[in-house]
Amino acid sequence: MRKYIITFLSIALSFNLSAGFYEEAVQYLASDKLEGRKPGTPGNESATIYSIDKMKSFGLKPLAGSYKQEFTIFTEMVKSGENLFGKSGDLEKLFQPISSSLSGKIEKRKMVFAGYGITIPKSDIKLKYDDYKDLDVKDKIVVVMTGDPAIGNMNSPFRHPDYINYRSIFYKLKNAIVHGAAGVIVLNDPLSLENYPEENAPYFNPTEGGGNRFSALAGYVTNKWMNKVLKGKSLDTLALQKKIRDTGAPNSFEIEGSFDMAVNLKKKTGRVSNVVGVLEGSDAELKKEVIVLGAHFDHLGYGGESSMDPHGHGKIHNGADDNASGTALVLKLAKELVAKKPKRTYIFTLFNAEEMGLLGSAHFVDMWARHGEQYGELKAMLNFDMVGRYNEAVSVMGAATSLEWNKLLTPFESKVKFTVKKEAVGSSDHASFTAKKIPALFFTTGAHEDYHTSNDTAEKIDYSAMREIEKYSLNLVSSLERSEAPTFNPDYSDGSDSSRPRGYGAHLGCVPEFGQSDDIVGVKCVRASDNSPALKAGIIAGDILIQIGDIEIKSIYDLAFALKYYRAGDKVELAWKRGSETLRKEVTLSKSSH
Repeated sequence: MRKYIITFLSIALSFNLSAGFYEEAVQYLASDKLEGRKPGTPGNESATIYSIDKMKSFGLKPLAGSYKQEFTIFTEMVKSGENLFGKSGDLEKLFQPISSSLSGKIEKRKMVFAGYGITIPKSDIKLKYDDYKDLDVKDKIVVVMTGDPAIGNMNSPFRHPDYINYRSIFYKLKNAIVHGAAGVIVLNDPLSLENYPEENAPYFNPTEGGGNRFSALAGYVTNKWMNKVLKGKSLDTLALQKKIRDTGAPNSFEIEGSFDMAVNLKKKTGRVSNVVGVLEGSDAELKKEVIVLGAHFDHLGYGGESSMDPHGHGKIHNGADDNASGTALVLKLAKELVAKKPKRTYIFTLFNAEEMGLLGSAHFVDMWARHGEQYGELKAMLNFDMVGRYNEAVSVMGAATSLEWNKLLTPFESKVKFTVKKEAVGSSDHASFTAKKIPALFFTTGAHEDYHTSNDTAEKIDYSAMREIEKYSLNLVSSLERSEAPTFNPDYSDGSDSSRPRGYGAHLGCVPEFGQSDDIVGVKCVRASDNSPALKAGIIAGDILIQIGDIEIKSIYDLAFALKYYRAGDKVELAWKRGSETLRKEVTLSKSSH
């Protein structure tokens, strides 16, 4: 711990002392020194220490004696035993497993090059593309490139935001498995390499995947190795990629020879913390009405399967907008509100492990029963996630979570535009509160091309717009102080999105138990979200989802893939287990929140 404190002090003092609060906070939180603030890492702990230090300096009190609210998460996969790939007797020494890989060994398997590993559903009327068309990959090893056909092609339809999900490693691995692959090898796409065929050695990211596993072996190798295998055909990976770019069509084929692959990984867990500071209300009665102002401070570390980078493993994902911006804003609001001595109690919470499935905010609301007698009842929540890249407007979502929000959200004079929306869409921490029938608003400036990439850096933040969001939020708090506390609208649909990582697709409403035991085959639902297809089908807490349409559900990855594969309006048969009984029902998938 002492090492982290010394590191924090040396970095914090290096910033320009004349910089504004937001500039200093975002630059520190999104600095390379914090390595992307992945939960369970020293960088995440440094962000924790920084935030606690700020809260103490403002005069906030700890929650029940501590600024840290600890909980257990998956922390990393550890290599154990053989991790190898290649031809027998000529194994690739630079091979690195993907930490969400299945553990095991396959021998003397055929290998298939499948381009970007993308299959656009037949129901998509805008785009036709399938790297697996007329390709038999059952029980074989599939080789796919990172990225998508938009690389090198400015006019590609893959540049439309609806198709950004197809770049993710998560999608590519799951799509290969759906087509029957026993193993998956991922290559950095050549057009994104500055010195092709030279590239960094593959990187083993022990934290990606959240402890969940795919049902196939998976790992990375270099283009150089692949080119040796292709040499007999006078081909190389760059030529293969250029052909896809130039034709707009897949370029897939079976590779000569047979190959071995082995992955052996074990799961470890650890403790991480939310950061919580309390500003007790000044009114003897109203202080028992608690308002939470929150933001998540974790990010992706070195990328991994949730990365949208062309090759997202091994690069620091600084997360300046997502969500150093929201973290800085909540800290600044704390500083300002301490001086105003509000009547109600305000709790400033920086959530951890949001990117792993809203784990920190879910823990906060689940544990509140322990604190209710001392502090009071949770009346409302304001969530700030990605508030640093102002473009056309600041979205204030969730007005329909309480009928009282409308009169509180009266227009305030501002240099930026605010758009109030009924739905609190988006898989962010407000969803943990609305799930508990607590009114919540979600402030965001929206997604952008740097979302979940290594390009989300501090110099791109619009600090002047953040100051306007601060003013708007303080005005809203002033309105709250003069009014009755908002009450939850019983007719509100929370729009929970049951898939991670974030993206586009259909909505089912099975809210999964993240970090479930490896012994469970399927996805355990902790609940069915309001007005969802899952609720209408009759799914209840504890049910284990095992099938969506043609997709067998063995893990959270299968669930997320199915909800990307199918579209809103598709009729599919669900199958789920309740004890020893298997239940089935046809449902119509609804529109995703994203």
